Amino acid sequence: MSASSVGSQLESALTTAKDLLISNPEYSEIPDVAGYADIEDQWNKGYREMLQVAILDGDCTPRHTEIVDYPKNAITFRPLARFSARDRLIYDALVYSVGASIDAQIQRPVYSYRWNHKAGKPRFWFGPWKRMQTEARRTLGSDKRLRMATLDVSSFYEHIDVEILADDLACVSRRGGASKNLNRFLTSFQRINHAWGLPQGSDASGVLANLYLAPVDEHLSKNKFQFLRYSDDIMIFHRDWTELRDVLSEINKIFRARRLSMSAQKTGILEPEDAFKRIHDARKASLSAACDIGIPGTFVEVRQYFDEIIKGEMLDTRSLRFVINRLAKLEDDYAVSWCLDNLPFMAHVAKEVFSYLRIFTDRVDEIQRKLVNFMRSGASESYPYLEQRILRYFLTMGLQDDRLKESAWQILEDRNREDFPREFASRYLGRAASVSEAQLLRHKFEEEPSVTMRRALLMSLYESKHLSQRYLRDVEEYLPQLKWVCRFLSTGPRIPVS
Repeated sequence: MSASSVGSQLESALTTAKDLLISNPEYSEIPDVAGYADIEDQWNKGYREMLQVAILDGDCTPRHTEIVDYPKNAITFRPLARFSARDRLIYDALVYSVGASIDAQIQRPVYSYRWNHKAGKPRFWFGPWKRMQTEARRTLGSDKRLRMATLDVSSFYEHIDVEILADDLACVSRRGGASKNLNRFLTSFQRINHAWGLPQGSDASGVLANLYLAPVDEHLSKNKFQFLRYSDDIMIFHRDWTELRDVLSEINKIFRARRLSMSAQKTGILEPEDAFKRIHDARKASLSAACDIGIPGTFVEVRQYFDEIIKGEMLDTRSLRFVINRLAKLEDDYAVSWCLDNLPFMAHVAKEVFSYLRIFTDRVDEIQRKLVNFMRSGASESYPYLEQRILRYFLTMGLQDDRLKESAWQILEDRNREDFPREFASRYLGRAASVSEAQLLRHKFEEEPSVTMRRALLMSLYESKHLSQRYLRDVEEYLPQLKWVCRFLSTGPRIPVS
């Protein structure tokens, strides 16, 4: 491949990475403090070229990574890799450069992270997931005697062996430089962090994960099994229980050769009736359709379903997300008070809860009071994801509260906290900072070692209206890592809240 075509392909991959990073902020577990507005503004003013040069020069190792224990439910976590914007864009672009080559090896029954060859980007997750569920129902409906084996991998992304993946990439990539840079990034990621396997939090990792399970797909296809796969969630269909048991045994051997193990809790063989119930929740389907169509009185059934979920012995996370989203669609505030009163148990559904709360402007006073009380109680320190979402809610709604301001100062000054709530605390403080408070924010900026925090603090100073152009020029000159945000702020922008 010629140098010009390599450059063109890399430019396209970087632009795709940027567009996907900035779009759909509501789907981000940890939204950026400014929705990457500075990256968007500076993209064609040298930022993309800077990334392109770094990749072509092989300067592809991550410079700043924060490993966040993100909640899966009320008591368990998964390690989320929070990269700097530079590192995330480089990683995503390296994967997207080989995305089409990887997808060419992936078989049709695989629905996750498929490549849109026409658009040159991965497909958004929601459509393929729904299509897989539809295909599973069609398969089971076509033969009432079909059993279904279900399996997935224990801590899948964490246990992907980077060296084995490197061999896979070398086989499929037409560009040796791209796979070498990608291997260098992943190797460095493992060596300098308390993490291993693939970074979680990026769709790019899903594309690589597809390739890692390609031998499983090949084995199932060669042995004529009907199957469907979404990432490591696999469904296999067959009439005979023994045949399904034997194929699970063979897949387990393939997993073991790839340093993976089956999840004992999520692996099993279901009888036909149970299999269909697993795939098709008739009640959820009915409620979802009723909400979409707008059938009168639907809110009564949705409320009843909500009550059943919260009164159950175990709080079903998927069902809770489903019903909160349905209440949001109906603009029904029935669950507002319950969500506010149960915040410590809601960190893993914070995205859905705060999207829901933002709808009800007529209940802002109650929401504001309860959120401030939670922050002031001291309980929030154990839930940085909630702290970030609460501060983001106040910023989005344009709310000022002196008691929350005190909490924001405590968060900002505590360097033992994760950066992401501290970033939002700094922006909240900047929105209504006095001259003396702005001077203190500047002091915090100058003594802060974290580049990501310095970026947020600089935006905070700008929004306080106490940031001089002279000081901004000095920061750009003497702190080159912040030059892009300095140039962005020099244009006098209105900074969004993700």
